[in-house]
This record gives sequence, C-alpha cells and structure tokens, in this order.
Amino acid sequence: MAVAVAAVERGFRALALGEATLPDPMVVQLSDLAAEVHVKGAHLKGGRHIVLKVATGFYKNRDRGLPSGDGLFLLLNAETGAPDFLLAEHGYLTDLRTAAAIGLTLKYLAPKDAREALLVGAGAVGRLAARAIVPGPSELPIERLTIWNRTPDRAAALARELGGGGMVETHVAEALEPAVRRHRVIVTATASTTPVIKAAWVAKGTHITSAGTGSPEKVELEPALLLKADKLIADRVSQTARYGNLHHAIAAGVLSADRVYGEIGDLAAGRLAGRQDRDEITVADLTGVGVQDAAIAATVVEALGL
Repeated sequence: MAVAVAAVERGFRALALGEATLPDPMVVQLSDLAAEVHVKGAHLKGGRHIVLKVATGFYKNRDRGLPSGDGLFLLLNAETGAPDFLLAEHGYLTDLRTAAAIGLTLKYLAPKDAREALLVGAGAVGRLAARAIVPGPSELPIERLTIWNRTPDRAAALARELGGGGMVETHVAEALEPAVRRHRVIVTATASTTPVIKAAWVAKGTHITSAGTGSPEKVELEPALLLKADKLIADRVSQTARYGNLHHAIAAGVLSADRVYGEIGDLAAGRLAGRQDRDEITVADLTGVGVQDAAIAATVVEALGL
C-alpha cells in the first residue's frame, strides 16, 4: 500500500505540474440494470504507456454471488500506439488506486496525532481503504479502527479480518452519528445515493475523505458539510463538480466550485499547504482520476519486471 500511495502521489503531482495528458471520464449509467461503466485513462510525461481503464459496477451481482466490480487496463506503447499489455485485474487496481488516494489525503490533511479512525463502508474499496488508514501509508499513529456499514455483518467480518491479521485494533460501530461525532479521522467508501454524514455531526479538527462518489447519482456528504469545511480538497475540480459531493452541493445551491481550496496535486506539488491548524475541518472529495490509473499501472508493470 505504501508503494501504491507513492505512485498515486506521483500521478497527482504530474497533473498539478502540467505533466499529464488525460481526457474527461466517460460514464455510462445503466439505471435499469443498476449498473455503470467508467472509462478513464492518462499518459504521464515520460511514461512508457498510455493507459486506458474500463471499470464496471453491476450492483445486482451481489445477489448472484458475483463481485459487483470488474474491469481491465489496456496499456498502449507511448511511442507506437501498439497494445503492449492487457491487465485483467477485475477491478482490483481501481480499488487499490482509490485506497491509495485515501492514504494520500490523510497524509496531508488528517490530524497528525490521531490515534483512532472511522471507516464508513465495508466493501472492496473499504477493505483496501483500511490498509491505507493504518500506520505506514497514512503516516498517522492509528491504533484503533472503527467500522460502520449499513449491513452490520459485513462490518463485523471486515473487523475480524483486520483484527485477526494484527494490523490494528478494530471495533464495529452500532450507530453512525455518535461514531462520527467521536472521531477526527473519517473515511467514507460507500455506493450511497443519499448523504450518510451530516454537517451537524462533524466537530472542529475533523478530517473526512469521501471516496464513494464516482458517478453523478452518488453522494456521501451532506452539502452543508462542504460549506462547513475550512479546506475543501478535490482530486480534480472539474470532475467533482460533475460527479462528486461537490456536484450535489452545487446543485443544491449551497456553494460553487470556487469554494474548493485546491486539488490533491497542489498538495503533492507543494503549491498549497495541507492541514495547518488543529481546529480546521478538512474534506477531501474523491471521484477517481485517470492519472491514478496511469500511475498504478506503471507501478504494476515495473513490479512484474515487464
């Protein structure tokens, strides 16, 4: 995970410095099928490959006993355009790079003395997000991780998995509101279409990373919470204004895109400061950017010696 976080940081830094070429995402919404298809990609300056990624979410698959997420990466030779590799990763790399971005936001925005964290969501992204929250990738001294999920059994299963592995002490929250009020580091990784965290629950000094809003109908944070934030960070403003929590806040007339403090790449490139005050409320709105896909694909190819 630490390697993945470093890779994603390089990708966001390249984006901030104008060293990345990427299209806007393509999102195919299939509401009647409870499904979505995302196409993203990028080329990072000096990179061997142009990376294109297709990720799917078919949410009825859970009833079929199948994973809800799937996908693949196509790596084109940056000199000839010829296909070099097809990574049949079945959604794993998308989840991994999402979790890595979570770890990166915690590095720059979370209270440095935080010893407890709250994870909202216990799906595939949540499982990897937990590994980004623990000491090491996040650079936080987290000793206890509390997990809340709409289906308590899934939260309990993840807690047992993490606790049994000796990664961190785990606990399952019975109710979300008191858990939010008590924690100062919160990560949400759900597929919710209604806000799960309300502004009134969030105390001074809290950091929240929302990583579950990669399509227009999804939302995790009440719009008023974005207005309440002292620093609102986007992975890419143009995307969060169309797909993220920011999209819903703009639609509700609560704020405009001008309210965004900056992008993750601005933090990674040293253009903007992260957390500066103990009492700051900071929010990171993540929708998933093609530079993450390009960076994680390059790291996999290098790790495999290809």
